[in-house]
Parts: sequence; C-alpha cells; structure tokens
Amino acid sequence: MSVAVHALSFTIGFFFVFVGVMKVTPQVNNDTYEDLRKEFGRFNKVFPFYKQTGWRPLAKDYRMTVGIAEIVCGAMLILLPGFLKQVANFVLLFMMLGAVYTHMALGDGLEKMTPSLVFSLLLVCRLIVVRQVEAREASEYVARQDERRRQAAEKSEEEKKDD
Repeated sequence: MSVAVHALSFTIGFFFVFVGVMKVTPQVNNDTYEDLRKEFGRFNKVFPFYKQTGWRPLAKDYRMTVGIAEIVCGAMLILLPGFLKQVANFVLLFMMLGAVYTHMALGDGLEKMTPSLVFSLLLVCRLIVVRQVEAREASEYVARQDERRRQAAEKSEEEKKDD
C-alpha cells in the first residue's frame, strides 16, 4: 500500500481512538466527557432503529458502545492489515452516517453535524484511495507477468534457433 493510505489510516484511526476514549472515560477531559454524556441523552431519543424495533438503548450504553466501537475500529485502522482495515472503515463510515442522521433528526445545526460530515468524507476518501492503489498494483502485477511471459517466449525462440 502507498504512503498516502498508511498516513490516512493512521490519522483517521488515531482520531477515532481519541474520540472513543473521550466517550468512555473522563480521564482525558472531564468537561468533554460530561458534554458527551448529556449529548447521548439527547441522541438516544432519536435512535435510528427505534421505529423498526421499538427498542432504544440507555444513553450510557449507547455512548459506551459507540465509544468502544470507535476505539476498536480506530485501532484496527492503525494496526491491522488489508481487509480488516476495510471492515473498520465501513463500520466507522456507517457510524458517522448514523451520527449525521441523529443530528438531522434532532434539528441540530451544521456546526454540530460538521465533524461527522468531515470524517464521513475522509472515510470515503480513504476507501477511494485504497481502491485506486489496489487497481494500480493489480495493473503493475499484470504488466510484470506479461513481461516475464514475453521474455520466456523470446528465450524459448532463441533456444529453438540454436538447436
């Protein structure tokens, strides 16, 4: 993978680990932790699957689940290879889209929605860059294989001429 993919994965992953830790514990910043506690009290009132299931989580459980998922997926973006990074990317993207929905359902302004929108776009950009790098690597692999076949064919023809 390219340096750009690794840098993007590390940066996004670090952000989600940091934000997830702030949702789970007051050790990083107590004021932010308290603000998040209050916000999740509002968030669970418009829980995305409430209409379908008739169930909504307790605000604390919702906050802890989101925080732990952000920590785990952020760590996966930083530490794990290949396919697992893509899984983490999709999970985080789904969560960010859920956050955008939540802010819209609550009638929050763009200032509350902006972090979710920005990180949704960064996650989408990461997916696009990964796909481009994979396509480039695949075409380079095919070109190398074609070159090896061409060289083998030339060598075979030279050996036939020598006989």
